[in-house]
Amino acid sequence: MSLSQKASLQLAPLIARIILATIVLPAGYVSIFRTSNFTSEDAARIEAMGTPVKMIENSVEKIKPVAWSVNNYGDTDKDESDTSSAGGHSMRNLNHFILRLDDSKVPQPLIVGWICAIAELVGGIVLLAGLFTRWFALLIFIGSAFHIWLMTWPQVRGSLPWDWQVATMHAFATALTAVLISFSLLLTGPGRFSLDRLIFAKHDAD
Repeated sequence: MSLSQKASLQLAPLIARIILATIVLPAGYVSIFRTSNFTSEDAARIEAMGTPVKMIENSVEKIKPVAWSVNNYGDTDKDESDTSSAGGHSMRNLNHFILRLDDSKVPQPLIVGWICAIAELVGGIVLLAGLFTRWFALLIFIGSAFHIWLMTWPQVRGSLPWDWQVATMHAFATALTAVLISFSLLLTGPGRFSLDRLIFAKHDAD
């Protein structure tokens, strides 16, 4: 095997991980930690969905003893009233994605949206180290495919590429790049320069 072939096999996955991390890490941060304005109708829909923590609490309530549920029923109502009284239409950017998931009848849009955002944020960090690369590449591939389907494709499907707005073109190209690179990492793995190779692979398997 020539030097250029070895370099491509060893460096290409590292470069792919760095590029993918620079795409998904800022996207995950903006989705979770930045806010934007929502209409009253959209804000009401989002508040009706609750939060991931509340969904977990509701699931726990179903398996609690009946006596325990009755004793804590008043506290539960109080928490719900406090949540509903919290007004304001400035919400996480992630909720735009969650609403599109809900419009497309995706089951559990709240959970799916949070999983995609956390996969971007956490995945961007661990991809740089090359840890659990294929698992996070799979999650990012699914999340990026959802983004293209729900957020980007509806904006571009009615016009030809040379008629797209610059912002739309950039958004579509970024999402498509994330899909393609995550799919390539899913197939090829993290490469030599990764914690996956250091921890999990056999030392003689190069």
